[in-house]
Parts: sequence; C-alpha cells; structure tokens
Amino acid sequence: MKIVVDSELLAEALEDASKAIASKNIMPILDCFLIEAGADGVKVTGTDTRTTIQSYIFSEHVQVESPGQIALPKLSLEVIKKLNGDVSIEKKGNNAIIISRKKEIDMGVFDTEEFPRVPDIDDSELFETTGKELKRLFRKATYAADPTGKNAAILAGAHVYINNGVFGIEATDRHRLAKTEQRTEVGNLGGAVIEAKALGELQKIILDKDNLEFGFSKSFTGEVVHVFARTDRFTFYSRVLEGAFPDVSRMSIVPDGVTEVIVDKGEILSCLDLVYTLAKEEKHNQIVISITENEVSIRGKGRESGKANESIVPVSFKGENFAVALNSKYFIDAIKALEGDKVTLVFPGKLKPIYILDESDERSLHMVLPYRTEEV
Repeated sequence: MKIVVDSELLAEALEDASKAIASKNIMPILDCFLIEAGADGVKVTGTDTRTTIQSYIFSEHVQVESPGQIALPKLSLEVIKKLNGDVSIEKKGNNAIIISRKKEIDMGVFDTEEFPRVPDIDDSELFETTGKELKRLFRKATYAADPTGKNAAILAGAHVYINNGVFGIEATDRHRLAKTEQRTEVGNLGGAVIEAKALGELQKIILDKDNLEFGFSKSFTGEVVHVFARTDRFTFYSRVLEGAFPDVSRMSIVPDGVTEVIVDKGEILSCLDLVYTLAKEEKHNQIVISITENEVSIRGKGRESGKANESIVPVSFKGENFAVALNSKYFIDAIKALEGDKVTLVFPGKLKPIYILDESDERSLHMVLPYRTEEV
C-alpha cells in the first residue's frame, strides 16, 4: 500500500477515528488505526470493539499509488500532526515508511487480519437531522448517566428512542435524571441504550453544518444491535448496552411545587461556582439552598477550608419559604444544560425530587434528588 495525501486532511481523519480508541487496551491491535486505500479513496478506522468510527478521505483528495491496508499505531496521529504539506505513507514488509519533505519516519505496523471487523449494519431504519440539532439533544441529557456503571452497567448509557414521531434521549444515575425530546417525521423505530461515553465522543466529531443520518440496526428478531450515525465524513457505530433501562416515566412528569422560583441563569451559576469551590471537598458536594420571596441563598462548606454563602434575588417566587440540601455538582450540570437565560426551579416538597426547567424548551426536564440532612 502507498498513498500520498495532505497531512492536515490525514490528521483530521485520524483524529476523528481516534475517538473510538480506548486510552488503555489489553490488545495491542486495539491501539491502532486501520488504514485502507482503494479506488474510492482512504478509510481510517478506530475501535474499542463496542464503538467504531470510520472516517473518509475521498479519491479526489488523495493519491492512491498502490491499494491495500495497513494497521498503524495510535502514535502515528501525533507524528502526522507534526508534518506539513503532502505526506507519503508506504507499507514495506512489517514497517510503514512515512515521508514528508525532508522528514522520514520508519514505524512498525501490526497484522491487519487481527483488526476487528467493522459492524455489518442494516441501515433501513433511520432519520435525518443536522449535526447542530443532534449535539444539542445529546448535550441536554447524556451528562446524567453514570460514567462508571458501578451500580448497574445499564446506567452508563443513555436511552435513545424514536416512537410516535418523537426522538428522545433520557439518562439517569438514580440520583438525577435528564430527558429531552423533539418532534420528528419518522414513526416507530424503537429504542436502545447507548454508552454515554460513546455519545460524548460522537459529539466531538460532529460539525454543526453536518447533514446526518441516525438510526438503529436490528437483528432478524427485531432487536436493536447497533446504533449508527453517518455523514459524508464518517460513520459511527456503537453496540448497544444489554439490559432494561429504568422506567423513568413517573419522574418525567413535573408535579405542582410547594415552592416555585425563577432565577437568572448567569447569576445562579456564578453563585454556585463560588460555593462549589468549597463544597467539592465534601464527599457528596453538598450545599443548602434556602428560598424566600426576596432571596435565594446558597451555602456550602469544605471539610477543612471553611464555608461560603452567597445569595441572589429571584425573578419571581410562588409558594412557601423552602430549604433543601443537594449535590452542587449535579445542580450545576443540570443548569449548564439549559439553553435559556432563566431557570425555573420546582420544589414539590421535603425530600422530593427537585426539577430544573428551561423556559426556552418545554420538551426538556432535569431532576435532582435532595439529601436528608439536619441542616434544613
């Protein structure tokens, strides 16, 4: 195999594919890119066996002098980034010769036969959207998943569904919930749980201007096996997580609040940032929020560094004076996921879930469970 291609184009393709490669691998081949050159151009693939990303350089942008394939170590991305202009990559025996101007690198390669196969998907069930819209939806919900999956592996994922003309995403770690939906012209495609980490990597390579196809690939029994996202630059595949996602339908209905308050998003985030600086020393990042008609007060303390208190004036207030303890990081994450300038906080009662709502998006909700404490 031998190709000649602009180093910047190749670096972009490698960078996208690298998002699927795990930081630590027990199999050396999984720490590699598979580069395939043919009549249509070049395909670059990275995988951790659950998630696969295949990026493309089309024939008009690359000179394929000899077709074939090569498995280059992930380190090759850092090498290519340091080169300028056209770069030549040629496979010679068990090595790859990389040449750019007066620079020449001799790099070991791996057996391409050991590289995992790209999933064979059925792409008959999909819908079209824009990169900007898909990233917006992911950003609103995936943060609430449990990245470790220690308590339940299924909670490391986000439940993505397309039912009754609605495309929705919901995630929970049992201590918080985030859910968002949008209307779509597609009917019932079903749903699946996708690793939230994989969706986070997908967000990094999607451009706002991308026209994107997103869909489910099913087995002959009708079960979703893979999800995929496809643009003219790349295809993303992810094997779904197995198991039943928790039924969060009851928690997805916002109840009437004993207390409801609207605050300025920028003001409350500034207030939280100060208090969180100390509260993050505590195991559960605990803060206490006290609400009256004239004031929203937030206080927190560190294990050894002291305590902090700050207050803001609410935009509006309805109900009773109220106080609650909660996880400051969870609260901040939820507020940052909102798009509008105002935040609506709904408190249904003592030790009941707290709802954080976006005035500019009625199809999204965010929920955090309070803490039981003697401080309130």
